[in-house]
Amino acid sequence: MKTVKSILISAVLFLLVTVSALAQSEAKVIAVVNKADWCSVCKANGDRAMAAFMSNNKDMAILFLGNNVTDDKTEEKSAEELKKYGLDKEMAKHTGTGVAYFFNAKSKKLIKEISIAEPDNKLAEALAFAKKGAN
Repeated sequence: MKTVKSILISAVLFLLVTVSALAQSEAKVIAVVNKADWCSVCKANGDRAMAAFMSNNKDMAILFLGNNVTDDKTEEKSAEELKKYGLDKEMAKHTGTGVAYFFNAKSKKLIKEISIAEPDNKLAEALAFAKKGAN
C-alpha cells in the first residue's frame, strides 16, 4: 500500500509539473515542492496538498516543480530540472522535505515557504501571498 501511495504521489507531482510547464512563460512564481519517499510528512500529506495547490492555481500563475530528494539518483534528476529554471543554487539552501518553496520567477528570490502538512486553507493563503509577492 505504501508503494502504491508513493507511486500516486509521484504521478500527481509529474502531472502537476507537466501541466504547469505548459504555462511556464506566464508563471509569475515558481514553487518547488521538496519530497522524498522516506518523508512521513510527504506520505501523509502529499496527495492532499497537491490537490489543494492545483485547485488554487487555476490561473497557472504558479509553476510547480517537484524536487525529489529520496536518494542521490532522484536528487540528480531533480537538480537538472531546477537548473533549467535557475533555482539549483537557491534550492541547495532549502533542504527540508514536505515543504513548498515559492520563488519570484524573474528574480529567483524566495517569497514564502510552507509545510505541506498545513491545512488546505493555509496552503491556499500561501499561494495567494506568493502571487502578490511576485508583483
